[in-house]
Amino acid sequence: MSESERGRGGTGDAAEPPASTSPGERLTELATLLRRRFSGIAPILPHGTEILHLIRSGKGPHYVVWARHRCAYLWYCGPDHGAQIGTTADQAAATIGRTLGLPPA
Repeated sequence: MSESERGRGGTGDAAEPPASTSPGERLTELATLLRRRFSGIAPILPHGTEILHLIRSGKGPHYVVWARHRCAYLWYCGPDHGAQIGTTADQAAATIGRTLGLPPA
């Protein structure tokens, strides 16, 4: 276990990415998981933004952000604006799939 992991209370496991991971990297990881797990959705991270656009045919878009201060993925739209959807990309993907009723890939 490295000093930085020990200082953060880490276990040395690779379960949590380093604190320096950027919002863009976190959102790219989530977009990749969504593409692999679900059909009927196009996760798009426009260049120069830190907002993941979730586009579905015939339905309005949804948006997701990574909030560093909360170490979590959050909805960035609608009545659930600011609600946490997961602290890992895996949790967030599962929540998004369930909430949006996405069919498996």
